[in-house]
Amino acid sequence: MKFPTIKSFSIFLILFLTLSSSVYSQYRKGYVIDNKNDTASGYIDFEGSLTNSGRCKFIHMPDSTEHTYYPGEIKAFRFIDSKYFTSSEIPVNGETKKVFLEWLIKGRASILTYTTAKMKSRYFIKLENDSLYELINTTSTISRVNPKDVVSKYETTYEHERKEYVGALLNYFKDCPSISHDIENTSLSSKPLIKIAKEYHERTCKTEDCIIFEDNHRASGFEVGVSVSQLFSQFRANNGIPEKAPLTGSPGFGISINISNLPLVSSKFSFSTGVSFYSLTYRYDTIYIYTENRLCSLKYLRIPWQINYKFSYHRFSPYIALGVTTNLRFDYKSYNPDLVNMITKVYSYNEGMSDFQAGLDAGLGFRYSISPKTSVNIKFDYEHAFKFYGHFNADKSYTNML
Repeated sequence: MKFPTIKSFSIFLILFLTLSSSVYSQYRKGYVIDNKNDTASGYIDFEGSLTNSGRCKFIHMPDSTEHTYYPGEIKAFRFIDSKYFTSSEIPVNGETKKVFLEWLIKGRASILTYTTAKMKSRYFIKLENDSLYELINTTSTISRVNPKDVVSKYETTYEHERKEYVGALLNYFKDCPSISHDIENTSLSSKPLIKIAKEYHERTCKTEDCIIFEDNHRASGFEVGVSVSQLFSQFRANNGIPEKAPLTGSPGFGISINISNLPLVSSKFSFSTGVSFYSLTYRYDTIYIYTENRLCSLKYLRIPWQINYKFSYHRFSPYIALGVTTNLRFDYKSYNPDLVNMITKVYSYNEGMSDFQAGLDAGLGFRYSISPKTSVNIKFDYEHAFKFYGHFNADKSYTNML
């Protein structure tokens, strides 16, 4: 059995993703507001805060032509009873850039956010005079000598948060001193900022309510299930000798975990992990050089960490997965030290095998939802794991696994 390389398999998955992503999208009812303040109702592709901060894909009807708007081309867009984005200009990497800022709360003092390419959130406050200010929290490195250390005078280095946003909020909300203590204990994140802005509005405005733009469709899903599998593994010495290690295999069992509706990204993405147990014996065919052809036997726990992308929101959902694996190995047994030395080119190989092996993982799966709380998942994974023995830098051996 010849295994594909991890590079060719990954290229296939990326091409599959590129060709299919335009077909399966999650459009939700919403509207766009053009620069003349005219409103057009229709459907908007929900791509998560990260992508929607840079574009808005809009269709008037499910079968109509899609139109993509970029910041500045429209004034704002909103999903019905959900997220609301508005065009604005902010500094990005020293330059002014047009983006779609996401409203978190709208009132006497509104809070907006922008998700960067590094998945970090920047926060802005918009006052009644329509001025926009960024709330920041920079850090500085401070070194201090421990006063109890009178001999070595060893310095301790740590990061100090300046929390400039606290002073800014105290200034912006100075007409409401009763919330000053709450401001000083507010962290720079979405929920605390929404809470303090809501508290300020309710105490200073009795004529109208503030609006919180919550995404009621994005409650995170957490699923746990049992898994059964069959693993096929092939050892490769990768040191110039003939590759004569036959395929080996083992049934496996364990648990699987899936977390859906991740924050900031499209609901087409989810995160999965789990743990499965396997028992494997690796061999190398030496043809009469050694009567014992077993390299070793071991047991291990395979733990994948994958990001999944699904192509359908229907009951039957195909998806792809990319990630890394953590292989925890134990109960190692070596049968023929001379054979191991020949394979590894490391003589007097006394350290055995590393307890840890990492790998790259790609997969293709199909999920079928039997009911809202029950589903069946069938998945094919390909893993390329590095440094089979692992104790030496010169170890070029690896395993391919299906």
